[in-house]
Amino acid sequence: MSKFRQLLEPGSIAVVGVSDEAARPGSQAVRALLANGYQGKIYPVNPKYPQFEGLSCYPSVTAISETVDVVVIGVPAKAVLTVLEECAAKKVPFAVILSGGFRETGAEGIEREQRMLQIAREGGVRLIGPNCLGLVNIHSDVYAAFGSMTRAPKLKRGGVSLLTQSGGFGYSIALACAQAGIGFRHVIATGNESDIDTVQLIEALLEDDATECIVAYIEGTNDGRALLDAGRRALAAGKPILLWKGGVTEQGARAAASHTASMTGSYDFYQALFKQTGIVEIGELHEAVDYLRAFASAKYPQGRGVVIMGVSGGSAIVFADAGERVGMKMCELDADTQARLSGVVPAIGAVHNPIDLTAGYFNKANQEKLEKAIRAALDDPNAGALCINLATTGKSGSIAAAEVLRRVAPDTDKPIVVFSSAPPSEVGAALQMLDEAGIPVFPSPARAARALAALAAYHERRADIAAEAGRQAQQASAQNIGAALDSIVQSHGSLSEAQSKAILQAAGIPVTRDIFVTSGNTAGLENLSFPLVAKVVSPDIPHKTEAGGVKVGIANRAELDSAIAEVLDNARRHAPHARIDGVLVSEMVRSGFELIAGVVNDEVFGPVVVVGAGGIYAELLGDSSCRLAPFGVDTARQMLDELQCRRILDGVRGAAPLDVDAAARALAALSHFAWDARHCVREVDINPLFVVEDGVLAADALVVPSMRADLH
Repeated sequence: MSKFRQLLEPGSIAVVGVSDEAARPGSQAVRALLANGYQGKIYPVNPKYPQFEGLSCYPSVTAISETVDVVVIGVPAKAVLTVLEECAAKKVPFAVILSGGFRETGAEGIEREQRMLQIAREGGVRLIGPNCLGLVNIHSDVYAAFGSMTRAPKLKRGGVSLLTQSGGFGYSIALACAQAGIGFRHVIATGNESDIDTVQLIEALLEDDATECIVAYIEGTNDGRALLDAGRRALAAGKPILLWKGGVTEQGARAAASHTASMTGSYDFYQALFKQTGIVEIGELHEAVDYLRAFASAKYPQGRGVVIMGVSGGSAIVFADAGERVGMKMCELDADTQARLSGVVPAIGAVHNPIDLTAGYFNKANQEKLEKAIRAALDDPNAGALCINLATTGKSGSIAAAEVLRRVAPDTDKPIVVFSSAPPSEVGAALQMLDEAGIPVFPSPARAARALAALAAYHERRADIAAEAGRQAQQASAQNIGAALDSIVQSHGSLSEAQSKAILQAAGIPVTRDIFVTSGNTAGLENLSFPLVAKVVSPDIPHKTEAGGVKVGIANRAELDSAIAEVLDNARRHAPHARIDGVLVSEMVRSGFELIAGVVNDEVFGPVVVVGAGGIYAELLGDSSCRLAPFGVDTARQMLDELQCRRILDGVRGAAPLDVDAAARALAALSHFAWDARHCVREVDINPLFVVEDGVLAADALVVPSMRADLH
């Protein structure tokens, strides 16, 4: 946070654009600073006023003799540039531009924003905005903001920092959380993010000891890699990030001709990033509230098994249904646990999971029995978490249960959650006790289940990334590809299949046995085993089948000679001006399952590896998974496990299981190659990638170099 300390903890603030008009942004900012007891110096700026709200009012920023940490700008867009020039002249480090009228308004606004950024950069001024509501530091009473962020109710102090590209909607998240009693550290609306963006602020807040959890609403980022790095740092630091991605239905704007590029959209890349960082995706206001409540306990499920205990059978069923959809399950209780429960659960109840305590069980007289039941459930080795269904239990019963849970909670590392649908006006005292004990309460069993799933996924990802990082340190990157990269850089378009497969083989991806045949040179064909495939080799014909440039099932030498002549003839007719290098003859793969694998070098996220069902399933299922490169074998296995076709790889209807481990190794190798070659490869398409009983084989491949202007 050091480089943004003056922005987030300013000792002095100048506000440009104050006025007697109460609705003016600058006026709102000064009044909010005064009303909330800001202890730093405030300098209103407007040449028309000698004073404003009892403070000396200055004609310009440069007229202020004292040091200014932050200038809040609330003047019309056309006047912003002049104010920024004054900030630069005074060497003000930060400006918060509330004003709209920039790139969101069209061509003139775009030009104005570019000029604004140029002035700021030349003058060493860092910017929040423009077109934003500003920022608030609740702990230090800093209100460099206007609009809803300055109005009642005042947010209470806490450990949550909120970042939002949309000020109005983003603040709705803050208000929903505030109604649930959640406190805040910072609320920052970033607007157009002309300079300082959400990712940079996440990085700063990770260094802020008072920020325990970060919530962000974004519509997009220009640097997916920076978000990936920030997400991993947050995971290592144990600071959860809850992220709401707006615009999830928009497809990525990539003009690509391969199968790989059409298998995903930009939102898929965000989802891949979430899985690789532990960033928790939210998409509803109540999810922000629920997950913040859950993470506040800093306790994580020790496995996906949950014990459900309460007085409502229907609540248990709803929890179980919702839990199964998100990977949580009711665990089996061992015999010792059930024996302990039998002594404290009524005979008409149930000591298996869900544990039925029967109606009226939650009362003062049963507190000792309830405590024994809860401790028995938490001690069960299969239990990763505990859900107590109070359901409609009233005031006295809820208080009795809360008193027991308050005693038990400090003695366990397993999370305890509570479902209560009783009105807060009736059970408020119990809710207060549970909150003080760090036990989240949810208004529905389904929401309790989903909150536990979020905790479990975060905890698992944290362990997975730590373990994989250790293994990746031992894992070689793409193998001997130096010469291959040179050939890519020197190329002028798509590489041929022969060149592409040679490069991928050097990168550690097994390929079929091939012989490259040119006019008058058929050496080596005798070493191949029939049946064979013959394919024309041309950097100008990326899709050979459409050109009639492929013949399969070649059974003998006579058929092979005929096939070679035929594919060459077809290719010349299809593309008379194409460069034709020869024919690639390959051993035909007669078994296994076809996958499509490849790389898209996205302008925001960099190289992304995609894998999906191939062959007849490619269009039928639309079945794919992706991750940001590079990654290890564990992540590659997770990708394969996400595919609908995954069960086929294990062998179905008597078929032998296929080599999933080899497929995972190939994907990991592809990811390292993609990362090493990110400056010179735009795309890779392996179609098909055969998974067989004892390995994988790339039967066809295409490597597309970047345009020469893109090479670094």
